[in-house]
Amino acid sequence: MRWVLVMALAVLAAGCQQTARIDDRQSFFKEATRTYPGENRERVLQAAERVLRQSDPADFEFDHSLYGFVASRRYMVYAVLAAANGKERWDLQTEEGPEGLRAVLNVSESGVSHGGYSSIPFEARMASVPLYRLFWARVEYVLGKRKDWVSCESARAALGENASAEALSGLCGITSDGRNAPPPEAMAPLAPPPRRGTPPRRSPAPMAARS
Repeated sequence: MRWVLVMALAVLAAGCQQTARIDDRQSFFKEATRTYPGENRERVLQAAERVLRQSDPADFEFDHSLYGFVASRRYMVYAVLAAANGKERWDLQTEEGPEGLRAVLNVSESGVSHGGYSSIPFEARMASVPLYRLFWARVEYVLGKRKDWVSCESARAALGENASAEALSGLCGITSDGRNAPPPEAMAPLAPPPRRGTPPRRSPAPMAARS
């Protein structure tokens, strides 16, 4: 876990433009899920793990399961008159479907904020649309499905100067040590399975001669 000192709470909430959020079932399926035809589960999970480790190499911990993983990252932020310590939870699960392997991501955080003489617990879903899109774009890069790695700088530039500071928090926030690190190693694209040709016809076995 890392401690980050900032000059004021305003740094944490800079910007006045509200970031698009996942706020209903339709937007959840659009932003939080991706389908990868021809891919296998282990490659997708390995690519996702590389993306998260790149963003904060020292602080992510992974709890693997048969179909996915839960990655946790602890952080602590100090401001002039306030502080917050929290924990992010990145829950990625996969399932086989008729169109290919489907991956489903849920990101949330919980913790306690301290100010003056009070402490307030918080728990919320990190439902920023730009955050999810950046994550999936980076997974596609590691899988060899796109040539460009989307850096934090270019992702912020695409949002504009007045975008919320929380829009990319989790991958590009002030507590992410790897926000300016080079991209992780990409995998070679998965070769398509060989086409199955028509099996050669076998000639019937000769009949035994009658005596």
